[in-house]
Amino acid sequence: MKKKYISFLILLLVFTFQNQGVFGAEEICASQSGFGLYTCRNENICKGYESAKPTYNVLPFENAGDATPAFQNQKAAAPALDAAKELYRANIGNIYKCAIIQSQINSLNFLNKELGQENSGQLKDSIGGQLDQRLQRLEISSNTLGCTLSDNQTVQNKLNILRETTTQLCTYVNYLEYLKGYYAQLDRFADESEMRKSYGQDIKIDDQYTLTELPTIINSIETEIAQEISHSYKVFPIAYHAYSDYENNFPIHYLLEIVHADVILLKSRLYETLMPIAQLGLKVINAMSY
Repeated sequence: MKKKYISFLILLLVFTFQNQGVFGAEEICASQSGFGLYTCRNENICKGYESAKPTYNVLPFENAGDATPAFQNQKAAAPALDAAKELYRANIGNIYKCAIIQSQINSLNFLNKELGQENSGQLKDSIGGQLDQRLQRLEISSNTLGCTLSDNQTVQNKLNILRETTTQLCTYVNYLEYLKGYYAQLDRFADESEMRKSYGQDIKIDDQYTLTELPTIINSIETEIAQEISHSYKVFPIAYHAYSDYENNFPIHYLLEIVHADVILLKSRLYETLMPIAQLGLKVINAMSY
């Protein structure tokens, strides 16, 4: 039932921002163009999916003319596109890293609380220190990544992560559409100053694109962008389901460790209780043998 509910949320959010751009933002942003159009679409489409308290502050996409070239030493048709791919994957990856850290910390805190309720206190003495060490390592990882963690319930965490990743996917698709228009302008390739903006000031531009090459190059960029958009939509639910399953199953791992420790503790207690009885029985048997 939970999987069907999550699948429905994913489909609803993705379908909404796929179509809302056509029916809503296009009219609002009709007077905008270029990077301004990209920004306007983000404000009027993607912002509606933002989490109130994101776990990770993503890095923004740049104006293509200011983007750091991905290939400084070779002739690359669309360096801003390659840079955008890397940035999107890094942002999504860090969101999920922070989400997993949050899931682990919440699980460990819950288990520590449960251990504190064990009457003898021996179980907490046995594995409580291990849990505390893991918590410390997770806190270090969280600080290194710059995560913003919370102690929300699992369902709320999942919804927040779904909102964060949906917002990032929405922003990325808008940016790819912006790049499609950006690289459709012939002067990006034919004009040396524009070439240097894209490829850097320190390289030699001896082999400029010819007019006969440009249509093929532009078509290849448009095809690559279309494939990237399709791939991003396809991978989005797969990645989210993997994270959701992990959050569901991860606490079981630690629970099994507690069960294992509890069994060892039980064996120790049984040994302490039964050993004197066994020794007494052995003495009785030895006495009767005389």
